Amino acid sequence: MKKTILLLLTAALCLSLFPGCGAKKPAAKPDAVPAISLSLDTILEPDLPERPDGVHADVDYDDMHWELYDMTAFNVWAARLASGDASAEEAEKIIDWLSAEYLRLQTYSELAWISFYANDDSHGDPEEACRVLDEMLTQASDTLRSAISSALEGSAGEELTEYLGEETAGDLADYEDMTDREAELWKRETELELEYNQLIDRKDMSWSALNRRVGNIFMELVRVRRELASIAGYDDYAAYAYEQIYGRDYTPADAAALCAAVKPYARVYYAECYYSDVFSERFGQFSAGELMDMLAKYAQQISPDAAEAQQYMESHGLYMLESSRIITGIGYTTTLPLYNAPFLYNGLYGDYHDVSGTFHEFGHYYDAYVNPEPEDWSGFGSYDIFEIHSTSMEALLYGWYDEIFGADADKGRICCLDSLMDNLVSGCIYDEFLQYVYSHPDLNVSGVNKAFADIASSYGMECYGTEAVYSWMYVSHNFESPFYYISYAVSSLASMQVWTLAQTDREAAVALYNDLVSKGAYDVTYCQLIRDVGLRLFTEDLDGCVRDVFDEIRALCREYDRGKLAA
Repeated sequence: MKKTILLLLTAALCLSLFPGCGAKKPAAKPDAVPAISLSLDTILEPDLPERPDGVHADVDYDDMHWELYDMTAFNVWAARLASGDASAEEAEKIIDWLSAEYLRLQTYSELAWISFYANDDSHGDPEEACRVLDEMLTQASDTLRSAISSALEGSAGEELTEYLGEETAGDLADYEDMTDREAELWKRETELELEYNQLIDRKDMSWSALNRRVGNIFMELVRVRRELASIAGYDDYAAYAYEQIYGRDYTPADAAALCAAVKPYARVYYAECYYSDVFSERFGQFSAGELMDMLAKYAQQISPDAAEAQQYMESHGLYMLESSRIITGIGYTTTLPLYNAPFLYNGLYGDYHDVSGTFHEFGHYYDAYVNPEPEDWSGFGSYDIFEIHSTSMEALLYGWYDEIFGADADKGRICCLDSLMDNLVSGCIYDEFLQYVYSHPDLNVSGVNKAFADIASSYGMECYGTEAVYSWMYVSHNFESPFYYISYAVSSLASMQVWTLAQTDREAAVALYNDLVSKGAYDVTYCQLIRDVGLRLFTEDLDGCVRDVFDEIRALCREYDRGKLAA
């Protein structure tokens, strides 16, 4: 997943959505700012690291550290900008400086979340740092937006409009300061997310006790987010998330229609493939070094840009591949915006999924490297497109399975196709589940469990034991980035078509993949992109999107299970 997977705006008026912090909204400005000396001479060029290629900083991850940012100067210069008395030249310099400092604060937050997931307390308490820095980010974003909005009404407003661009200036001119209640809600959201992360890996609690604890956190998050959506003028959180967080060009109703159309496939998938004996096989054990060598080898066969991205990542140590016994067992990719440096994180389990997960995240990394976040403050990336970059990388990896897995290649092929099918089916299950829960905010934990079991069962999933009924609580997206999961479903439908093409014309499939990555996710929406590259759209032809992969995994699973029986 692209934990920013990346809603980072380089000019930084939004927070990243999925690296750890979740999509956050700015918090209220302090009522007063400290009285320190103001001198335009103290605002020099923004303090940004050198970028030899003009884009990415030449800095190693080991030399990057989070710290608790001092907001004093930030608030003072924001107040000066908000006064409306600054000249156009001064206002522009202040905006540039504040924007660079916001990048710094955002980077500290991202680094703190990496430390949190990595259980690394070498620089202090990362949990507390995540909490404090997230709150600072909400404050800084609100302060900066509000200050620019006020400056646009001042004496230099006309020049600033030209400097920022009419569209951006128009958006900022209408900005309304965050209320104390909104700030309180965003702060509580971060606290609840941290509580969930601390609880979910506990081994000293029974399933039922853990379910009660995290279930109560989940339902409080539902209520917090529904209130935030209401303040923003939305009747339901799903519509708010689809539009304001994920920038989708299809609606929750479109997703519901997709879910209904997927169910017939899902029932056969669960009946004939999902519970195959192959998934009890343990294979594909590679060390972190071997995985990195694998990335280096196959990135060269994707494109020169992919190879360059891998070399940048490896040479600067911008990755964490470590056993899930040591670090939190999740995978995500984010960007450290001060350095414009993508970072890949993947907890390893010692099996096939380490390969698929690492290449999935590298698909995000490749995109983030070649498509830096926009610098015009208007960029809003499509998470549905971001996930095409990652799941299509997995689909292309299928063609190298004989080299990678040798005698276990067929097992790997089943697992690869299963990943594409599971993305589709689980993406629908969790979207339907969340649409139900967010429209029933008074559910108790038992009601949530029943809702999940009923919905999952309608797709054919076996929900007889507590492990299956409680499985929703181990999906961190439900807590940190609700309504994200449908991105896996719609992206897999595109990636399935890349896979189909690769079976007859691998060169064309690789070219299509690079074309998809080259278009990025900021200047085009999901449905628009799919049409532009000539792929089928799920709202028009689901069967054409999924049929080849569906038929192939059924055939492979049947063949495998027959072989097991014969043996």
